[in-house]
Amino acid sequence: MLTVNRFLPSSLKYGHFRYYWLALLAGVTGHQMLLNFTMGWLMFELTGEERDLAFLGMAIALPALCLNLLGGVFADRFEPKFLVAAAQSTSATVVILLAILVLNGKVEVWHLLAAAVLIGAVQAFDQPSRSSVFPRLVEPNDIVNAVAMESLVWNGVRVLGPTLAGIMIDRLSIQASMFFSAVTFYILAAVISALRLRDRPPATGQVLHQVREGFSYVRGHPLFYLIMLLTFCNSLFGMAYIHLMPSFAKEVLGVGADKVGFLLGAAGLGSILGTIMIANLKERHRKGLIILGGAITYGVALILFSVAAWREQYALSMGLLFVVGISNSLYLVGGMSILQQLVPDSLRGRVMGMYAMTWSLAPLGMVQAGFVAQYFGASAAVAAGAGIIIVVAGLIWLKGPEIRAVRGTIPESQRVAYQSMPA
Repeated sequence: MLTVNRFLPSSLKYGHFRYYWLALLAGVTGHQMLLNFTMGWLMFELTGEERDLAFLGMAIALPALCLNLLGGVFADRFEPKFLVAAAQSTSATVVILLAILVLNGKVEVWHLLAAAVLIGAVQAFDQPSRSSVFPRLVEPNDIVNAVAMESLVWNGVRVLGPTLAGIMIDRLSIQASMFFSAVTFYILAAVISALRLRDRPPATGQVLHQVREGFSYVRGHPLFYLIMLLTFCNSLFGMAYIHLMPSFAKEVLGVGADKVGFLLGAAGLGSILGTIMIANLKERHRKGLIILGGAITYGVALILFSVAAWREQYALSMGLLFVVGISNSLYLVGGMSILQQLVPDSLRGRVMGMYAMTWSLAPLGMVQAGFVAQYFGASAAVAAGAGIIIVVAGLIWLKGPEIRAVRGTIPESQRVAYQSMPA
């Protein structure tokens, strides 16, 4: 407990970061409830087909993938806090309209897919803009801690979000879960628009030139694209266990929405522990090896979970998802902290827009996982994706000296070297 107390005040001592963090806690709760549980549960109730979860994921992911680079450019050209506020307000309004359709018994599959397209499109502007906001609420030396605190929200809410959605659906209704999510989006929009950020010169020039500049920067730093490759594999292949939870619930484990929420909650608890571990790394710790080791452990734990679930071992499945959560944070939060610490403010939106593209693949991962699950079962879909992550992380371990060399504290000389375009 003393260790936790030692790292928490570093970024939370900034008043406006505290406001941001608390509002983010509300907004991410709604986000996890909606995208990681409620919409999938509604789709499965409407059709009962795993492949339709794939179409839902495609509807969310494709607009985000197409617009993420533009969202990154906008985050560097304009004030990103207003972009986040606009995106959150738009998502909230879409969710309310969808909930009204559910309430009146008039919702159809195409309504759900249309809402998913709109939410995915605005996420393309929300993600890179939010990644450009919170580093400007703290001093540069506290950016790594700010990354850990933001990640703590995302990972910690895995305990609250899916569990709350499952209980709310089970005891109230699907539309109640939707209305609650919409309110949290409005709260985040209101708070973030009032924050005071550290000054930053806006990017200028033609949009295509700015996009090329972002690509050139990332291409010139192998460490960045190796981290993005790991996140890419996680989003496309490693998140199937979340997207297929409705199928695991009804056709593999034979449990209800509330118990599935507790399964995902176990992964969230593990994620909290993993985030704390990353935040407390010292200079002597080899962060790069911890990141790669976390990715491999993640893949192995997912394979074991798929076997345990297939054998209807609920308690064992929950324990393995706790390990999944720890290892997932070790390599995702560790990689994010490296990016945010090294990228300059003038390019942060574009670089994080590219990074957000890898996250935007998570709903698209529902596509491949949904089709595999349709013909081979949910357990096979999860195990196959986990195997790909193990192979990719192993190859980076063998062929990626840049990431292996990273330690817990990045020296000032290395941070300065990353502040300009590579030759």
